[in-house]
Order: sequence, then structure tokens, then C-alpha cells
Amino acid sequence: MRPGWTEAVARTAGPRYRAIVGAVEIALRTGALRPGDRLPPQRDLAAWLALNIGTVGRAYAEMQATGLARGEVGRGTFLNPMQEPDGPSSLRGQSPRQTFIDLSHNFPAHAMRHPALELIRPEFEGACDIGTLLASQVDIGLPAHRLIAARWLGRFGIAAEPDAVLITCGGQHGLLLALMALTRPGDAVLAEELAFYGLKSAAGMLGRALVGVRMDREGIVPDYLDVVCRRTGAKVLVCTPTLHNPTTATMSDDRRRQVADVCARHDVLIVEDDVYGFLGDPPLRPLAALAPDRVVHISSLSKLAGPGLRIGFLRVPRPLIDAFGIAMRASTLMASPFTADWATRLLASPRIDRIVAAMRAETQARQALVAALLPAQAVMAHPNAYYVCLKLRNGWSAEAYTQAAEARGVGVTPLSLFEVSSTHPSDAVRICVNAAPDRETLRGALETLTTLLDSGGPPTVRFRAAV
Repeated sequence: MRPGWTEAVARTAGPRYRAIVGAVEIALRTGALRPGDRLPPQRDLAAWLALNIGTVGRAYAEMQATGLARGEVGRGTFLNPMQEPDGPSSLRGQSPRQTFIDLSHNFPAHAMRHPALELIRPEFEGACDIGTLLASQVDIGLPAHRLIAARWLGRFGIAAEPDAVLITCGGQHGLLLALMALTRPGDAVLAEELAFYGLKSAAGMLGRALVGVRMDREGIVPDYLDVVCRRTGAKVLVCTPTLHNPTTATMSDDRRRQVADVCARHDVLIVEDDVYGFLGDPPLRPLAALAPDRVVHISSLSKLAGPGLRIGFLRVPRPLIDAFGIAMRASTLMASPFTADWATRLLASPRIDRIVAAMRAETQARQALVAALLPAQAVMAHPNAYYVCLKLRNGWSAEAYTQAAEARGVGVTPLSLFEVSSTHPSDAVRICVNAAPDRETLRGALETLTTLLDSGGPPTVRFRAAV
């Protein structure tokens, strides 16, 4: 008997072998097929779909090549558990096409050079105490580095003694340490309903279940947070109050107080991902300044100086220091003292204010291009954000638009990569404006995306692309 899931093949646009693969993906997501199920013999499926057996064979080969299925000699083809993409494909290291404008993440291969590179360079070329740095092994960082980091955090209203600050290998490492130190396998962890895919990957690898909390234009909605706290009993919330990735939502001071109050009522610790906090003009008060005993604050140099500087800072409430030290030793043992030395020299430099101002000015200029070229009613943006969120229309799904944009030489990211659950699927994409090498290249890419948006999407069945 012909399986019901095969009906989707005829309704899926594109090459027939890809339509078969897409139909299998849909069936796996909806439960019509399950990992371990055997696919029909190729001849049977070809007959049901009125296709050449070679086309079906190509589909089965594609599924085996991507790990969606496996062939067992003498038994047939069986489905594997689906592997969700953990970020835009260009993060995985393939060589980009020279003509491709990759706006799918902040720092692709051809991203812009830092607008204040000449201000940064002297700090990297200065002398350092090589002997001490080579001989040092301190898990949470050298005292001199933690002192400079504490002073930097103080600029944003965060009172932090050096012994409450840890040096990390960037913001992603900070998220990993927080999950390791504050939760156990099987625990529920609260997050925005759209969350950074790096957090999703870390939680999945550690066996923590993310639970999404409804958002609006200011981020997490306190009333929904209250309900989810009561229903789940979760004791950790991970959130991005400033320039949320991917929506750019930014909490007002009042919203921050409300979120902190809800967490206090339910005894929930907050992990504040504040890697974009320095872009505020003026900076907004972090949650760690409002509730220092309840907030673990994550910051990083990657968004300020570049992703090659893998150094971040954790401000941790004192009772949790030992737990974070254990997590540090279990992950990387410590961050590189050499890199930390360069990073903290940069933060202590008299040039740092000019460096921050240069990044803000360049970002604002690129956001002005967005405002001029993309339809205002379809864009969630912020003048100081590295990205925008484009709401699609004219029949476009996020996955179909992403594929069509790639075919036209522009990379974007479907919001499905950020969805904590599929309860409220998003027909939107993220566009990283600072990823283009220069403003004219960005202008051309935005014009291409606008033309594509206006052209209307194909009549396809929704399924998530392996982007």
C-alpha cells in the first residue's frame, strides 16, 4: 500500500529527487515516519510516483550521503535520527564563491575589516612578559587580566571584584560554562522562543532541554515568563536583553526590572548574554547591575574587535565561583593567557572609546542602507545592531527564500535555526549587515534581496533546508 507521506512529493517544487528527500524530512518532523523505519523498495516508490527508478535511486543516495538514511545489504534502506543544522553552512569551513555575498552570519570569510584596525594594531604589537604568560596556569584567569576585565564591566554599571570575574574563550564558551555549572543533564533551561543557535547546540550536546518563552518587541514577555516558570520548575533562564539575536529586540529598563522580579519570585538564576552590550549608545543597564546576586553576566571581545580574539568575561555571583571553576577545568582548563593579555591591553588602551565609536558609526551607516532599501514594515532593526530580521511576504517561506537568495549570490539565515520550538514557526530571515566587505557590496545584496522578496515565492511544501 502506498504510504501517505509520499503525497507531499507532488506538492514540492524543484528536482524530483530533492522532492522525495524533502517529503521524508517532513514525515520525520511530523511523526509520519520515525527513525528506524524502512523506506519502500525503490521500484515500488518509483511506480507510486510515476518516476524513473534512477530518480528514486538518486534520492536514496542523497539521503545516505547526508546521513538521513542508511542502507543495509539484503534488508533495505532505514531512516536515521535527523541532524538539525547548528548554524549557517558557511560556518562549517567550505570555501565561499568569490562572487557570493554571505550575510548569513556576522563574520564570514569576506567580512569587512575592522573600521578602527589602525587603532587596534598598536596594542597587539606591544611587548609582553612572555616568560610569565608561558608559565602561567590559572583556571579562571590571571589576576591582572581579571582586574582589567572588572574595570571594563564597571563602565556598564556592573560592580565586580576581580575574584568574581572569569576569563573565558569567548562568549560561546561562557554559555557552555553556565550550562555546565548551573544545570544537570535532563534539566529544563528557559530561553527566548528564538535563541542563538550556539546556545541550542550547547544545550543539546549537554542534554539540557531548552524551553522557549514568548517574546515581543522588547524581548521576553514577563507574564509568559511567569507562567513558564510555574509550569516547568526551571531554575535557569538564558536571555539576551540588548540587541537580541536574531530579532534586535532590546529590553527597556522597566522590562528588565520586570524580568528580574519574575525570576526572583521563582528563584530562577539569569544567564545574561550581553556580547552586544557595548553597542548601546548610551549603554543600557545590564541585568547584572539590577540583580547582581542572581545574574551570571557574559561578555566578549569577538563582537568588538573580531572573532579571532577568542576572549570573553564572566561575572559570576560569589557562591557560584567554585562551580564555574570546575566547569572551566573540565572544558578548556583555562583561556590562553597570551590572548587574554592582548585583549585586556586593548580594553585598557586610551584608544578603546574611539574603537567602540568606530564600530557604532559603521554599523549605523549600514543600518541606514537597510532603512533606505528594505520595506520598513517588514523589518525588525536597530541602528546599532549587526543584523536585521526580515519578515517575508508574497508566499515566501523562510527556507525557500534562503535557497532562492543563495542561488542569486546572497546568503541569509532562516529563523528556523533559532527556533527553540516549532510552536510558532517564523516566516522570516536574519540578514547580517556587517558581514559584507563594504557598504556598496551590502547595497547590491540588499537590492537583490528586495527584488527577490517582491517577486513572490514558489508554491512549495514547507520543510527546513539543511543550510
